[in-house]
Amino acid sequence: MLCIVGMKRGCAPLSAIISIAFLQTATCVHAQEAEVQGVEVTGTAPEGVLRQEAPVGPYNQPWWTTERTFGTSRVYVFPPGTVEFVQHWTPEFSEGEVAHAFREEVEIGLPYRFQLDIYQNWNIENDDAFYKGSSVELRYALADWGKIPLNPTLYGEWTFNDRSPDVWELKLLLGDTFCHRWNWASNFTYENETGGEREREVQISQALTYALIDRTLNVGVEALWEYKTAAASNEADYEFLIGPSLNVHPTRNSFVTVAPLFGATADSPDAEIFVIAGFQFRFGGPAASEREEGPRAPASMFGR
Repeated sequence: MLCIVGMKRGCAPLSAIISIAFLQTATCVHAQEAEVQGVEVTGTAPEGVLRQEAPVGPYNQPWWTTERTFGTSRVYVFPPGTVEFVQHWTPEFSEGEVAHAFREEVEIGLPYRFQLDIYQNWNIENDDAFYKGSSVELRYALADWGKIPLNPTLYGEWTFNDRSPDVWELKLLLGDTFCHRWNWASNFTYENETGGEREREVQISQALTYALIDRTLNVGVEALWEYKTAAASNEADYEFLIGPSLNVHPTRNSFVTVAPLFGATADSPDAEIFVIAGFQFRFGGPAASEREEGPRAPASMFGR
């Protein structure tokens, strides 16, 4: 479905962007690894330390941030040399009708705490499947993990829509681990149409999960608040959805996240289900050693 349905503007420029990103990653990732490499102490983690909390990569981030853990919130950036292919499916149930939104995504971890994401978007509404548009997203983490509280990451996205005005979007991504086994994320979003009714949207998402089985199963709760208004209208819609979250890793490099959220205000849909599945490849990216019984970490963490 990526390029079959109405690909008038998406494939050629996006293919060029992907090619440039891969070239940049291939030429820079080894140089950056050389800069950050030093004396590394490896071994078995002490009892009680989770593998998914162990630091990996040049940014010293925990392993759980290198995968899509939540349905509505994103965290930090991928290590350089990491490429992940992700399929999104979001059915929305409202007033007895259901609409389906699909996104195919490629996420590319770049050097110097950057990440590039590229999407193809299509919908099914009233039994009509149509190509919606393409999106390009760039993230930048302000510092290595743990250097700034809540690990702020800046996010910008532009969506090239096929049937409606383009949309630009800015986000602030926050995330951290609290009280051992508890992973948290929050996103603050501002979105604006470039034409038409110039609809504006402000969104706040929250997610909290608990590591029930290390690197295999996380369960928790997620919430999403949205404020929508148009430039020519004084009326606004307020949506609030909340529900459980489930994150499963069937294999070492794959995941499935499901977050069914239920509307709690008059403007909210009855339910919106976020289903995300992905598979990750690493092209020289520095990941945790899979040959050891425990995670690797700097001596400063496990050697005290």
